[in-house]
Amino acid sequence: MIDLHMHTTCSDGTDTVEKLIDNVIAAGITYFAITDHDTAKGCRKVLDSEELKQKISAANISFVCGIEFSCIYKGRKMHILAYDIDPHSKEILELEAKFKNLLKEKDLYRAEAIKEQGFVLSDESMEFLNSRINVRTPDIANCLVKEGYFDDLEVACAYLKTIKYPREYLLDVVDVLKTMSKVSAKLVWAHSIYGLKQKKIPFEQVEEFVSELKPYGLMGLECYYSLYNKEEIDNLRNIAKKFDLFITCGSDYHGKNKKVQLTERSADGTVVDENEINIIKTFSKTVN
Repeated sequence: MIDLHMHTTCSDGTDTVEKLIDNVIAAGITYFAITDHDTAKGCRKVLDSEELKQKISAANISFVCGIEFSCIYKGRKMHILAYDIDPHSKEILELEAKFKNLLKEKDLYRAEAIKEQGFVLSDESMEFLNSRINVRTPDIANCLVKEGYFDDLEVACAYLKTIKYPREYLLDVVDVLKTMSKVSAKLVWAHSIYGLKQKKIPFEQVEEFVSELKPYGLMGLECYYSLYNKEEIDNLRNIAKKFDLFITCGSDYHGKNKKVQLTERSADGTVVDENEINIIKTFSKTVN
């Protein structure tokens, strides 16, 4: 079983890298990727740990390093999954640092915005946020729930997403594609038509963006996805085939921060044809 989209505590997941690997094994997944938002720290942790590599090998499963870049193109937020990367490479570290600086600017603006609404975070919450590599919306939302301002994580997240920012604090998608193409990363557009609480875009726009971004290195579409039904999956598969792109699958697992389980690669039980997920045959840096 293949699942190429999951997150750890290195971004906005609630499973540590060690716990995620245990959960992957328990779920019967045989090929997986860690794709934390804008950081490859979790992947570095796997590669730098003989214990974790031996655990993966002993379970007879395969692991590939990945990262999910938060990008923007023509005013549209896009998430680009880069697979088969060297997480220690200069290019990855530079893009991580670039995004971290953008996020710091966003955090300062957001902190003032919630303070103006009367939401004051305790020293304990601030200590937690300062411990995170990249502070994400669920991190702050969890703090607001813990402080008693909201009863529900999703409601707190929805509130935070109402904050209007003076600009988008995101990476330029063309810059990411060009940079990652230089190091032979396999580049996939994640949940292209919509993600959690995102406005759906038409398939015609997906086709338009694919045709424009493929020359810069876009190689695949995440067609099987935990929020998508069979009709949506089939439409995306057709687009991928039309433009000769790889078809990929992923749950977008975040542990307790999302109601999505590992191996959940469709919303209606549509079964993944794993013969279509031939991108894994191109990976050269697999741990197994």
